[in-house]
Amino acid sequence: MKTFKNFFFLSLTILLSFTLNAQDYVMSSVTNPLENTSESVDNSDITPLIENETFTYKSHGEKVLVVFSETEHIEYYNNKRHYIKSKISWLSTNECLMTIVDSDLPNFPFSNGTKLSMVITKVKGKNVHYKSTLGGRTWSGKMKKQ
Repeated sequence: MKTFKNFFFLSLTILLSFTLNAQDYVMSSVTNPLENTSESVDNSDITPLIENETFTYKSHGEKVLVVFSETEHIEYYNNKRHYIKSKISWLSTNECLMTIVDSDLPNFPFSNGTKLSMVITKVKGKNVHYKSTLGGRTWSGKMKKQ
């Protein structure tokens, strides 16, 4: 029985190790179809739907502050104690590519250089609805203008 427990815990440890390392590998090796597009698009004439504006959204019941500037996107968590900073490149008025450049958010699973694409699907009043894609996973969300 003791041998089985040792084998079980060793197997579980190895599996967990592979799982955690696999995420880093996948996130750095997944090619984004927008990645090459951003280099070939002259975005100097693009007027984004959101620029130099502040928004909030809820994540796990907590309010997240989101600041968009001309070239940067910052999300502040835990009353500005933690952040995720991204470089933002607008592909059209409603579509952008964000590249993570820095983060001090605990247990944040993505590394610098990870790219997220966002498409603004609707603007209604103070609410901006969007669809984001990161590492092959797509979700919809809503931010409220402050």
